[in-house]
Amino acid sequence: MHSLNDQKQALRAQVRARAPKPGSPAFVDASVRAQERLSAVALQSGARVIALYRALPSECGTACVFVAGALGVEEPTGGPVSLHDIDLLVVPAIAVDTAGRRLGRGKGHYDATLAAYGGSSVALVFDSQLVLEVPVGEHDRRVGAVCTEARWVSVP
Repeated sequence: MHSLNDQKQALRAQVRARAPKPGSPAFVDASVRAQERLSAVALQSGARVIALYRALPSECGTACVFVAGALGVEEPTGGPVSLHDIDLLVVPAIAVDTAGRRLGRGKGHYDATLAAYGGSSVALVFDSQLVLEVPVGEHDRRVGAVCTEARWVSVP
């Protein structure tokens, strides 16, 4: 039997192999559609303060919601807010399942934030990153929903 870490590493490799290639037309199109879906659901739900990560080149994009600041650097609008003022926390994942179990890069930073936050959360990913089951450990935290270019999955 493989260790939890081995299972997670294998799943990371499997999902990365089938994800859209960064910069490809499919990647850009899927990123835009996922962001549009996220924006529509967030507006419909009444979320006013949304905490969002700045996507790495291999992650589902978030550029549509950032604007160029005074020096041309893309940045969020508004100022700093406390964790308890956030209506929706958006996090990345390498893989996620319909039970809200997410697999990140392995350092636990988003798990710690999700644990401290405790409110509404969503993983923004490509549909190819939605898997049947993500192996989890005791420190791994779930998200309340999954948003892809093709669907919104609310976690029961």
